[in-house]
Amino acid sequence: MKGICFGTQLYLLTRPALIRCFNLYYSRDSFCNFSILSIYKCMLLFVVTVFLMINGTGYSLENFSVLEHNEVIDQSGFVHLFGQIRNISNETQKTVTAHANFYDKSGHNIGNASGIISLRSLNIGEVSPFEIVFLDKNQTKHFFNYTLNFTSEIGGNKPDNLVLTSLKSRPDIFGYYYVSGRISNMGNDTATNVLAIASFFDYNGRIIGLSSAIAEPSNMTSHSISSFTIVMDDKLQSSNIKNFSLLIDSDQYTSR
Repeated sequence: MKGICFGTQLYLLTRPALIRCFNLYYSRDSFCNFSILSIYKCMLLFVVTVFLMINGTGYSLENFSVLEHNEVIDQSGFVHLFGQIRNISNETQKTVTAHANFYDKSGHNIGNASGIISLRSLNIGEVSPFEIVFLDKNQTKHFFNYTLNFTSEIGGNKPDNLVLTSLKSRPDIFGYYYVSGRISNMGNDTATNVLAIASFFDYNGRIIGLSSAIAEPSNMTSHSISSFTIVMDDKLQSSNIKNFSLLIDSDQYTSR
């Protein structure tokens, strides 16, 4: 099963540093020499790495729960990792970035990639989709497994004052799938850079696509209305769409 492997993450992060810290070298009198100081440095590095991974603001799974994840190879041959995460911390998280390491069947790392999640900030308990694209097509045929982790910063709570007032969807004869609707800003302030985000699911409930569109107009004054149209343009997956979910986001507000 492709997914998150904490042990693999720890090994891959520490292995290069461990090798350097032991200062291995060969001579005529001995096969291998290393100093006591190098051992102490190595032990310290290992402890600090574990601490940062578990408790720090660096690579961590502590603030998030991965609700689901799935890999899809698109019509151009690129690997896409789709998923959804929930903020399970006690604070709003912003600038949340998903990171992936990719491996072949032998467990060798064949590359890495990252992507910012769809929502600009994630309130306590809120869910956001994410997408990571592995752009090395030469390694696609070797792809077998991956690990996930996330980075974020502490942010401020964002009110849910954007309301979806109408929604419709349809496929077209060319293989594209459209989601359109209207949004109302129920807040007292102007909502800027309003974005509609759709996650698409197949008949087995797996997330198979993610697409977004800027609302028109993108800046919404209090109690104004905007419209949007999202296009799912991966024709290999559009025919597999069973349903979708929708989120609205802006610099000031999110959707209910």
